[in-house]
Amino acid sequence: MNASKPFASLPDEPLLNIKAVSQATGIEAVTLRAWERRYGVPFPQRSEQGYRLYSDRDVAILRWLKARVEEGVTIGQAVSMLETQLPQAAPQSSIVNVVGGDLTSFEQMFDDLLQGAHAFDAESVQHTIVQAFALFPVEDVCLNLLAPALAEIGRQWRMGEASLQVEHFLTNLVRQHLLALDAAMPPPSRRGRVLLGCGPDDWHEMAVLMLSLFLRRRGWEVVYLGQAVGLDQIEAALESIKPDVVVLSASAFESLSNLPDAARLVQEQANGGITFMFGGALFSHIPDLASRIPGVYLGDSLLDALQRVHNLLAGSWNPVSQTVSPSVDGVHHTAKAIRRAYPNLVAKLAESLLDADLVPSPAAAVDTAEENMSRLLAALDLELPELLSAPEEIAGPPLQARGVPVDSVQTLFEEELGPETVANLGPYLARL
Repeated sequence: MNASKPFASLPDEPLLNIKAVSQATGIEAVTLRAWERRYGVPFPQRSEQGYRLYSDRDVAILRWLKARVEEGVTIGQAVSMLETQLPQAAPQSSIVNVVGGDLTSFEQMFDDLLQGAHAFDAESVQHTIVQAFALFPVEDVCLNLLAPALAEIGRQWRMGEASLQVEHFLTNLVRQHLLALDAAMPPPSRRGRVLLGCGPDDWHEMAVLMLSLFLRRRGWEVVYLGQAVGLDQIEAALESIKPDVVVLSASAFESLSNLPDAARLVQEQANGGITFMFGGALFSHIPDLASRIPGVYLGDSLLDALQRVHNLLAGSWNPVSQTVSPSVDGVHHTAKAIRRAYPNLVAKLAESLLDADLVPSPAAAVDTAEENMSRLLAALDLELPELLSAPEEIAGPPLQARGVPVDSVQTLFEEELGPETVANLGPYLARL
């Protein structure tokens, strides 16, 4: 394939007249002629009667240019970006065939992505992703296709309907496309710097990558620190990068415990000069969780997060950062005791799961035990028993739903920690 031109894989056969292309792209005919005259893009062939005839590739180029213009880029700049970024489409895709057809629906693409992931069919998954980006704006593809597909694969894994390998397979392919798009972005056009990453011990970066891409497409400077950003990394980054906003995501229970410390570190080191913002998949499903974290909540969706960070940087929104004082009550002392006994508790809990034949393998028993211990520790650290009642689609089934009696769990903890320590755990163990 000749990748020295945009959408090189699409056919150049002239098939559509200007009226059909205008309907397919939403660009008026007069604008199509003006773009051709001023910028030479696209350059349709002519029929014997002298009428313009456009190809699949021409339509893809026009859709891409229109999306850039709608983002605030001038048409001249968009044409330059087209020539330097050289966006491509999947082999054997056809804009003529998909205009008005089933393949334009995100529902069909969603099914195709999941089917391809379960079959480990990289070519099929890549075809669907590239076709989606060729047809629709980046934000629409991420919000209406990629994020829902990843969420569904994650749910299937937690419920035992898909293997971890399937989840990793799809995640890695999506990640490749997001990083490629991010790398092709032009330099920032606005004054405002965002330090962005996953919170401590959080390896779930897809939503963070999408937010980074969205903000860069709005013209903001984004410094992306990646997965599992530790407190020491945050402190060093604040000194060298000097951001206006720090955004951390916590999409795993094990990352929640350290998020308040990260927030306080930012607020103390910056003396209020940097806004700390936080969010993640867990927050929209668990009442009161956002109230336990200092800073400014990003909102319940990726679109909320984009709008809030953008408005904050643009000066049209000035939120008040909430303060949350750390607690030192008995629950926190119990959490420290659990951390000291963590290896023994995980081993005993895994053994009980295996003995009751509630998991398929020793590895699954350890994974299940560690997941539930992470949830318990996060609930204790944040003093939020409701954290243990998170929906199964985002947290997996609790021990009780798996068939583990509450009294057996309590006995296990008492044997390891002692009855006095476990006395503080009543509301928590009842939900575990």
